[in-house]
Amino acid sequence: MESPLFLTADELSTLTGFKSPARQVEWLRTKGWRFEVNGNRRAIVARKYAEKMLGCGVPEAQTYQPNFGAMQGA
Repeated sequence: MESPLFLTADELSTLTGFKSPARQVEWLRTKGWRFEVNGNRRAIVARKYAEKMLGCGVPEAQTYQPNFGAMQGA
């Protein structure tokens, strides 16, 4: 069974320490987390982002890096 795309309300409450959506948003902003606010004015945090921020996510694949040496004729 796959985990949901977004943190659940209980997980967000555990993460922030607050049940109030306004306080959760305040905590996320203070800590510099990326999130969206849905139509019910609740914070939405992607699970993979939360795992990355907490240092327990799967490392992202290596991104392409240009070979600057080749551009200089080396």
